[in-house]
Amino acid sequence: MEERFVTNKTMKPWPLGGKAKMGIILPSTNTGYYSYELRVISPEGVVTLETRVMGGKLTLENLRRMREDVVYGAKLLAVAAPSVITFEATAAGFILGVEGEKALIKEMQDATGIRCTTGSESVTESLRFLGIKRMILYAATPEEITLKSLQYFDTLGFKVLIHESLGGQIGSEINGISPWETYSHVMRLYRKCPEADGIFVSGGGLRTLEMMERLEKDSGLPVVSTVVANMWHCLKLSGVKDLVHGFGQLLERDRISEISRVTQ
Repeated sequence: MEERFVTNKTMKPWPLGGKAKMGIILPSTNTGYYSYELRVISPEGVVTLETRVMGGKLTLENLRRMREDVVYGAKLLAVAAPSVITFEATAAGFILGVEGEKALIKEMQDATGIRCTTGSESVTESLRFLGIKRMILYAATPEEITLKSLQYFDTLGFKVLIHESLGGQIGSEINGISPWETYSHVMRLYRKCPEADGIFVSGGGLRTLEMMERLEKDSGLPVVSTVVANMWHCLKLSGVKDLVHGFGQLLERDRISEISRVTQ
């Protein structure tokens, strides 16, 4: 008897990446959840292309070492002609500092001829877009790394009113944390600091998509997370106008015309 393979997955219309192709540089420790979340929030006609740089436990030494591979990773992605390339690891960008991050982005762009960004730049652009200046920060990282994030934000004029470090060091363990556990921790911080005008949940390994809308509704504040910020910034740089609903207001607002109006 002939066997047939049956799947309930719907095939995407051709051509893949007809609107944009997003080049994503990930830490090698990514177990697939970050990739999955990116696909979930990609508009129709947008495809993600990925490569990796060597990662490890979340330590300052390992995050600094990741930078050594980033330009080569960008070159690998450039062969597939993406619309934009992002080095998604926010913590690895924060520890470089503002000037170090700018230097890395320039190196990536000079090596590829493609507009490049980082997770940390994507976050700051998202915060500006939402008008967040005084924030609550909940980070997956150990405290010494989170403190580097605070220095980065301070340099750019953002104020972190209250923060908490989860202290995670292993990606697979961070992936295993329920989004509703993260939600409860962030809401506890919010109750201590209701004067904040926004929330940043830092860490691509943290599962955030399921609880983004609920967190914004219950806190009354706009929320930025690593995954959503990277997608939003890549869509903006690629000129993709499609709105994505169900994962917080950052992806639901008109990113193109609102930014054009502000900069005119």
